[in-house]
Amino acid sequence: MEIRQLRYFVNAAATLSFTEAARLSNVAQSTLSQQVKQLETELGIPLFHRMGKHIQLTVEGQMFLQDARRILDDARQGLQRLSDQRDLKGGVVEVGLASGLGLSSLLSEVLSDYNRSYPQVQLSIHQTAAPMLPGLLRQHAIDLAMTFKPDSEDPDIDSRPLFASRLCAVVSEHHPLADKTSLSLRQLAMHPLVLPSEKLYIRKRIDDQAQRLGIDVRPSVVIDDLSHIIFMVNGGRWVSILPDAATLAVRGLVRITLEEQIMLPTSVLTLADSYQRRAVTEFIKRLREATDLHLQTNDRACDVCGESFLAPQSKTE
Repeated sequence: MEIRQLRYFVNAAATLSFTEAARLSNVAQSTLSQQVKQLETELGIPLFHRMGKHIQLTVEGQMFLQDARRILDDARQGLQRLSDQRDLKGGVVEVGLASGLGLSSLLSEVLSDYNRSYPQVQLSIHQTAAPMLPGLLRQHAIDLAMTFKPDSEDPDIDSRPLFASRLCAVVSEHHPLADKTSLSLRQLAMHPLVLPSEKLYIRKRIDDQAQRLGIDVRPSVVIDDLSHIIFMVNGGRWVSILPDAATLAVRGLVRITLEEQIMLPTSVLTLADSYQRRAVTEFIKRLREATDLHLQTNDRACDVCGESFLAPQSKTE
């Protein structure tokens, strides 16, 4: 039994297609089918029911799938341990970033600091919807995730709080509201609103607060891409509610404090009980050190970037 055979089997079990599994494995379909057949012969049991072009796991195949995944994960972690015996002179750290969280000044600082220390390690940032990140961790598609605090805890995911930030009203510098120092949700509801779509955590926080206060915040336009929202706001007509970091370095926008404080708790997620490469643990270490430094501002906004960095245990309602 070889590691590659187990990998072929797991891919075939995931896709229920030898053709698709061969594509994922980067081999010819005939090669993959032959290797899976050899694995079945060695085990002495059929792993798949073959029905023309369709395949289905047998009962024995379903049982063996858990063992195969565990063996592959053990092999992956073993290779990582060996790799960590060498200096950090290469490799990639895959970082998942929740949509709406944005490339904050804190994360930008960590990326720069890490690169100065380990210039040969590539840092790859993947921005996606927050609910997708735990699944990407389980698939080993990313090494860690920076995301909004999960609503529920998964036993296989380790969640460590980082900081919290505020939502703010965002308008064009030419908008009639641009000279306001603060605005309420009720005032904002009287203007044309473009807001994040309901599938984003930011919108959930906005809707929860509005419902709690009995305010009907009804956007005219909803978009699941914050860059498009910012583009519309910059046009001069629209008003939005976004995190501080989302509008960093965007010229022509004005951020206005919300009278109703709406907080976004942020956490770093990793796989629980899973070996983490030195390259990953070092990145997380620097991320937490940078967070602690920002929190020494005693829950004040950053004077340079305008972002808010508050202790994660702060009131979030």
